[in-house]
Amino acid sequence: MGRTVMPYSMALEKTIARFKNYRRALRKEDRDIFDELMRAAKKQIQSGAMAQNPNAFDSMSMAMLIEIKKTLDDYCKKVDFLIEKNNPSK
Repeated sequence: MGRTVMPYSMALEKTIARFKNYRRALRKEDRDIFDELMRAAKKQIQSGAMAQNPNAFDSMSMAMLIEIKKTLDDYCKKVDFLIEKNNPSK
């Protein structure tokens, strides 16, 4: 008996391939950002496989949002540090 569900890694690659024309239509700087988001989705492939969801884009989107949130939190900490450093009296 074979598998009834496509492996998540294959579903992820298939989903990325669906966006090929979309990516091509983006401006160069947006294409780079798009590629970073796709790398973020691939980076979280293990958690996507565990989600047991046949729609790979749902897991991909969540992985991208997690990476964006981590980056945003890091920048917020740096900004707070710089504000505190420049205004020690507050």
